[in-house]
Amino acid sequence: MARRTTVTAAACTLAAAALVLTACGGGGDKKIAATTTGTPAGAPSASATTAPPTTTSAPGAPTFDFPPDVKVVVDPDTTGDAVKDAVLRDQGYGLQAIFLAIAKLDPAVTQFHRYVIESAAEDWSSKIGWGKSNHESITGTVLFYDRKVNVTGATTAGVTFCQSERNSHGKDTKSGKAIMTAPSLDDFTFHTVLMRKSADGTWQMANYKSQDRAKSCER
Repeated sequence: MARRTTVTAAACTLAAAALVLTACGGGGDKKIAATTTGTPAGAPSASATTAPPTTTSAPGAPTFDFPPDVKVVVDPDTTGDAVKDAVLRDQGYGLQAIFLAIAKLDPAVTQFHRYVIESAAEDWSSKIGWGKSNHESITGTVLFYDRKVNVTGATTAGVTFCQSERNSHGKDTKSGKAIMTAPSLDDFTFHTVLMRKSADGTWQMANYKSQDRAKSCER
């Protein structure tokens, strides 16, 4: 099968320059990004013993208790602008929340609902449901980088960014084994998200679009 699993299919393709999103429909076939630390490719995933939860040093930062074979790395991409950096911080939490829900095949995790709303939540919940029905999750390391922010209003912003799944694979949850694929341009995706600021000041991912086989993201 293709490197990217249907679970990770983003809602739809976009124009690469777009920063503010409109409503988006269903997605194509695409894989999840996560990270498997110390587990050889193709080997059974690490046992379900408790792994240290992923957290940050920021006061009040959420905790993400990923399985031991999954890691999500989000480059800081800080700008020095307080508003833009707040958007990037919460957007990074949103990415981790999505992949925590994918890793657990459970869209009900608290972090997911805190940072992902509207059509983005609907689309990802549907994909997670597909993964649960088809016994497919993720294993390995996913990397997000080159994040850029366009603040469009007091409560709206757009973020574009790249994703590499070169070091991650789908995982058969029945056997615990990675679904191996050859490296290709399919490993790289360009994304655009619409962020909305909630009443409590949290920036939430409201709409999510993707462009597969993104040459501009290759590294």
